Amino acid sequence: MTFSEYAAILQRRWRVWVSFLIVGILAAVAYNATATVRYTATATAFVNVSDGTRGQQSQNFQNSQFAVQRVKSYTSLVDSPRVLEPVISDLGLDLTVRELAKKTSMTSPPDTVIMEVSVVDTDPDQAALLANAVTESLGEVIEDIESNGTVSRTGEPVTNVRVSVTAPASPPASPSSPRTLINLVLGALLGLSVGMVAAVIRNHYDRRIKNADDVREVTGISPLGTTSNQPASQRMPLVALDWRSEAAERYRTIRTALRFASIDHEVRHFVVTSPLSGEGKSTAACNLAISLAQGGASVCLVEADLRRPRAAGYLGVEGNLGLSDVLVGEASLDDVLVSWNHALLQILPAGSLPPDPVALLESAAMGNLVDALSERFDVVVYDAPPMLPVTDATVLGEKVDGLLLVVRSGKTLKEDLSRSLDKADAARVKVLGTVVVGVRREGRSGEHSYAADVATQRTELTPTTNEPPVRGDSVVREDEEGDDDGTGWQPPLAATTAVLPAITDDMLDDDHDGDDHDDRDDPDHGDEAADDSSGIVSGGAQPRA
Repeated sequence: MTFSEYAAILQRRWRVWVSFLIVGILAAVAYNATATVRYTATATAFVNVSDGTRGQQSQNFQNSQFAVQRVKSYTSLVDSPRVLEPVISDLGLDLTVRELAKKTSMTSPPDTVIMEVSVVDTDPDQAALLANAVTESLGEVIEDIESNGTVSRTGEPVTNVRVSVTAPASPPASPSSPRTLINLVLGALLGLSVGMVAAVIRNHYDRRIKNADDVREVTGISPLGTTSNQPASQRMPLVALDWRSEAAERYRTIRTALRFASIDHEVRHFVVTSPLSGEGKSTAACNLAISLAQGGASVCLVEADLRRPRAAGYLGVEGNLGLSDVLVGEASLDDVLVSWNHALLQILPAGSLPPDPVALLESAAMGNLVDALSERFDVVVYDAPPMLPVTDATVLGEKVDGLLLVVRSGKTLKEDLSRSLDKADAARVKVLGTVVVGVRREGRSGEHSYAADVATQRTELTPTTNEPPVRGDSVVREDEEGDDDGTGWQPPLAATTAVLPAITDDMLDDDHDGDDHDDRDDPDHGDEAADDSSGIVSGGAQPRA
């Protein structure tokens, strides 16, 4: 993996490593709060070697080198009983030699004759007292060892090595342990390191589809498009109605890509399905049908999910009579078709829920209905049940141009998508492509929106597609499992009205920059501009004040 791929993983899994980072910092804070406060006092001694002669530089140099070499071996004496027992006896300490040895240490800077004796204790005064006592006792032991048992007439050992205390220990002002800042930094670094590793491991074993790259990994081709995860879409799923929004533009992208999904012929009727339930197929089918209708095509949305129908509820359409009633001959097609949003598109609800939906979809009546709808409308969109639990989608897919698979980012597993493709291949049903819904934005993901400018005040024209009919309470079907998208959304009393920008006189003047004549003063020109602008929107829409 490249560095950018690792960076993308860490950006996607930021909650993992941030959690470990916080845990590491909290652990360091807890350790600092509970650790015993200790103080370290240090006494410094100087080792001198002399043979009693003067004026011989070569001999002095040899003595200094001898002292440097000998100091290295003195470090092992500082925790010996011979050094520590006199200290315990003189100070009357309630400590054993082993306990005092754990508190005592000695260091010597390289190539020097300096000895630094340190003692750690919870009391700063006691630490300084012990450091000075141990240093004096160590000096006496060294002089005694270097004398080789030779004593003077007064009984004192005769030795050429002298140990002098140059800097007695003083009580430290601040504790040496715990080291608060260092512990916090180490805790943060440790937590961050473990968290980054955990994020990479979790991403490796996470089989959920998160973006278009994951779909490409499974299918070998890019999806037809993606939709972003927007909180507002849970309250208003029909995002395609607001033609100025980024969400509507994404469905227009899918609409354009769908035209090239089949090389052999034009895609005129297809099934929208998903691997499992709750992945947003019904919402995607409704928005795609609206986007296709906004593109100028005559569109019919068929609620072919005869198990848990949702599309009619989203659109605010009464669904007691519909597809199943036509198939069994209890109603005609014209009787159950519902014109929605000022004839923007036609809806064929599911109707009564049959005991065996597959039998109805496999019937000759369904084949005849598919042909009839294909002849009457430019595009027919079938909202079918999920593929893996039931076979409705594959049965219906054999009668149309193919399937459009909807997968939800962060929910659909790669294995489920692969199994859906295998199931379609086994049934010899063509898969037109995939759509990834609910993709989260990850910083600078490379995707940019170019939505319409709504901040500037402009005159707008109201197109013929205004508002969906008001749905009564009886339209909503009660279902213990909840809606297909898991949002629990209920359609509002009035959907958002789509609007188109008007061509104003100022815009027309841009084409006549070189003309000295001011067309805005010409009343005939104003009439022509009005005629031209009225022809932009079908249905003779009028400008809004």
